[in-house]
Amino acid sequence: MHIPDGYLSPQTCATFYAASVAAVSIAFTKFKKSVDEKTFVHLSVASAFTFIVMMFNFPVVGGSSAHITGIPLITYLFGPFASIIASAVVLIIQALLFRDGGILALGTNVFNMAVAIPLVTVFVDSLLKMANLKNEKVRMFISTYISTNAAALLTAVELGLQPILFTKAGKPLYFMYDLKTTIPAMMVPHLLIVGVVEAVLTVLLYSPLKNFAKIKK
Repeated sequence: MHIPDGYLSPQTCATFYAASVAAVSIAFTKFKKSVDEKTFVHLSVASAFTFIVMMFNFPVVGGSSAHITGIPLITYLFGPFASIIASAVVLIIQALLFRDGGILALGTNVFNMAVAIPLVTVFVDSLLKMANLKNEKVRMFISTYISTNAAALLTAVELGLQPILFTKAGKPLYFMYDLKTTIPAMMVPHLLIVGVVEAVLTVLLYSPLKNFAKIKK
């Protein structure tokens, strides 16, 4: 899902930088109230796990890339605010040191993954609780699957809107493929493979790791 530089207009990058800075700032304010030294160490280890799994990605023709993130698992273990902070730090390191995702596109990548995935995970889980779905593992699977695909859809829409909104003499200035290409290109691998793998991984790892994470969510 990492978008490299050159795919998005400056206007798009600036908009998502502003949105991501605001979201991460709010999350950091909430995060400070609940973290202690021991939890911070555990969260750092979980961030390393996220960093590693996101490095295993494959390019998507007409999209960006497909990969699991580990972010829903961190959200269930540590809560959404800690997950936003940890995931944003991972994405910043990947962009600055490993060129995995662009510097100008960093705000968009942070918004799509570090912000959207935790919030959608928690929102869907809450809806399922309200619907009286008591099985935690089923809720976890559904929430993870939907949040992963929501991030992929955000990426597809952002890319697909570029040739519609930003052209010169009828030619796209940035990403060349429109929504008809980017949405199926991103969604098919995520709906069929990545979302399922992410959901299974979250369910399988949560139980053995839940005592590892001690944080007031």
